[in-house]
Amino acid sequence: MPRKRLIAGMLLFLVPSLSACGVGTPEVHNTETVNFYQTLESVEGRQVRMTAGDVEVMITLNDSQAAADFAGMLPLELSLIERNDFAKGMTLPRALTTAEETTREYEIGDFGYWAAGPDLAIFYDDIYDQTIVPVIPMGKAEQGAEDMRNTFGTVRLELVPETE
Repeated sequence: MPRKRLIAGMLLFLVPSLSACGVGTPEVHNTETVNFYQTLESVEGRQVRMTAGDVEVMITLNDSQAAADFAGMLPLELSLIERNDFAKGMTLPRALTTAEETTREYEIGDFGYWAAGPDLAIFYDDIYDQTIVPVIPMGKAEQGAEDMRNTFGTVRLELVPETE
């Protein structure tokens, strides 16, 4: 009986101690994650060269945290995935930040991120009114996105040096 009381007393002491240390409180982790993404430098206006075979598309990034996170991963070589005859997808090696507004609206040339993939998409056709899944807009290709329609295999994504 004294042993049970000793164990019960230790548990009563340890549980509040662990709570005070933040064990089991995911808010601490989430705050650190948000703070990390808030420190990402904006890449607004920076360009990404997307090359698939002989097709090259220049994408201008926006000021989203997802775009900054993505730029930090470059260069990448990824497999192209056909997405319902209107976009090419690419699965990233890890997820990007998702602390962004999403949309289902798109235009030809839009470049975005679908967190559930985690996939990128470049839209080369506007045959649908909207996407099936919500996408975080990360940038836009002013021209050449239509040429992605007939590309297959791998794609290389690289940040263009600011001096080019």
